[in-house]
Amino acid sequence: MDFWRRMAALTVSWLALSVPGGAWAGPWEDAKDALQRKEYPLAARLLRPLAEAGHAQAQTRLALLHFNGQGVPENDGLAQQWFERAARQGLAEAQFHLANMHAYGLSRVPPQEDGARLAAQWYFAAARQGHAEAQYALGILFLTGSGVIGSQEEARKWIERAAAQGHVDAQAYLQGAAKTP
Repeated sequence: MDFWRRMAALTVSWLALSVPGGAWAGPWEDAKDALQRKEYPLAARLLRPLAEAGHAQAQTRLALLHFNGQGVPENDGLAQQWFERAARQGLAEAQFHLANMHAYGLSRVPPQEDGARLAAQWYFAAARQGHAEAQYALGILFLTGSGVIGSQEEARKWIERAAAQGHVDAQAYLQGAAKTP
């Protein structure tokens, strides 16, 4: 293909990807189907162009594949990069997973940063959007004072929010706390 035909094809592809939902619907559905069938190498191949084009859900799924070593080599660094891209777009699920990486010491953190504080920030971002697991995790951070100033009141507020959504561990915590004099 000559230069101008390649540029025209690239322009058409870019325009199609820039239409919200439009061109992503087919490839995104194909990728989700591959994930459902546990065809992880195929899913990774389908997700990568979507992720590179800025599709936050594809970025999160690709990050999970790298994190778990499914269909691609296990690579926490790449997982963190993809989670960060999606998290910065406001996707609560990505924010939660990125927070977990920071909380459990699986992320690369610049020397001047505190991983526990970064975890708290990302849990908070996801928790504010109603992500029950992030709400519970944030509550635990407030209980322990990890990355935040410890506060029983804040801990209870976030754990109650998670419990109200059916989070089993949050409900168990509240039941145990109710029994404690």
